[in-house]
Amino acid sequence: MAGFLKKYPLFVLFLPVFFVLHGYTENYDLVPPGDALLLTGIYLLSSLLLLLLFRFVCKSWHKAALMTFLLMAVHFFFGSLHDMLRKAAAGSFFSRYSFIIPFLLCLLLIAFWIIKKRNAPFTRMVYYLNILCILLLAMDSVWLVSKMAGRKSLSNDPLSTEFKPCKDCPAPDIYFIIADEYAGNRQLKDLFQFDNSAFLSALKQKGFHIIENSRSNYNYTPYSIASALNMDYLNQHDKQPLLSYTYETIRNNRLLRFLQQQQYRFYNFTHFDFRGQPAQTAETFLPAKTRLITGQTFLSRIEKEISYHLITTLKWDKEIRKTVYFTQKNNELLYQQTIRATKEKTPGSKFVLTHLMMPHYPYYFDKNGNEYPFEQLTEGNQNNYQHYIEYLQYCNQKLLELIDQILKGAPSPPVIVLMGDHGFRHFKGPVDTKYYFSNLLTVHLPGRDYAPFHDSLSNVNFVRALLNTSFRQQLPYLQDTTFIMENP
Repeated sequence: MAGFLKKYPLFVLFLPVFFVLHGYTENYDLVPPGDALLLTGIYLLSSLLLLLLFRFVCKSWHKAALMTFLLMAVHFFFGSLHDMLRKAAAGSFFSRYSFIIPFLLCLLLIAFWIIKKRNAPFTRMVYYLNILCILLLAMDSVWLVSKMAGRKSLSNDPLSTEFKPCKDCPAPDIYFIIADEYAGNRQLKDLFQFDNSAFLSALKQKGFHIIENSRSNYNYTPYSIASALNMDYLNQHDKQPLLSYTYETIRNNRLLRFLQQQQYRFYNFTHFDFRGQPAQTAETFLPAKTRLITGQTFLSRIEKEISYHLITTLKWDKEIRKTVYFTQKNNELLYQQTIRATKEKTPGSKFVLTHLMMPHYPYYFDKNGNEYPFEQLTEGNQNNYQHYIEYLQYCNQKLLELIDQILKGAPSPPVIVLMGDHGFRHFKGPVDTKYYFSNLLTVHLPGRDYAPFHDSLSNVNFVRALLNTSFRQQLPYLQDTTFIMENP
């Protein structure tokens, strides 16, 4: 066996299998198995093509395999390496792309030159890498089996004892609409000299209750949504919750678990991943639902973090427009999906969670629905107060139309939540930080029991009040607190 592992560089195939297996296990229940297998096939084919290319250059399978391994390893683990540098040397030159990409390129070229020039057969290195990859694959296989077993036991276990059974509850359809960066009326009046009362009055006429002095608990979207859906504050790590922990909290939040135990069918029309329902994204040459695995790779990082700056520097007008209007197209997609969900006939109740990036920047339309020029949508126009207010008024009309569709399509009076995840943040100068949290928060209940929804309710307690009124729970309120977070 040892001789076999010394002779054949199987690690060149083990590495992509390990990378996908590790990502699949880490994101178990989120990545479809078929998509993970397809991704594995794509990476295996890429490795084989590189192996043949380097074999043509080096005239040695061992050398070609080592070169392929190094190149694929840099691609697979670039994001993790970059994150380590960012943490160790935050804000320094050594954590910038302008340093790390040329540095890694130089290291690869030096390593390739050494491998090509040496006459050694690299038998020991081949043996070591084969053994290492086998051990890594074995550990991840055990991890995957344990996750599968843990998932089965989780599905059979009751929820936390603080939730009471509610078998005879009416179970109305629930539409939870998050309007990103929708400021509360207090902030709009104080800082923008705009009174949003006409919109709020229209909501009241449709049976909504307005939380007049509501506020979010966090000033950035992932943290705010995680705490609201989980009905609790996030664990602090070095004064800021870890983003991976925040996303995991969203995936397995307590509201969704409770409703699924009540036999609700879940519709995910958001930018976040939930167990069994990943977010929808634009298709690429890779399977769309595997981005949880591929997100840390070199190509994904380049596309996510510096592609916009490259296309603006190189004046690629077509690509710039594609980037600028991506959010608009995504909003329209999620909006239409929500409308289609209202018309879909299901045997049970629906829980529809919709997250619209509106009135969040870019501010695409004025209050009359006229599109703003492309030049006013590019980076640097976030603090255009007039455009924000105009776009907010446009969004008001779209939200009212969506609510009308929901009320019309629901077989019985539904629960509708309209929540801003935080307030407006792009100020031209210093303002009181309380305005970062001033958000829109309003609810429509079939029974109109709005007594628990007091005027200064925060997001973290809002869902508690919702379950108490609609599902006869007795969840205690937490102290309403706000946390200033850094941009995730």
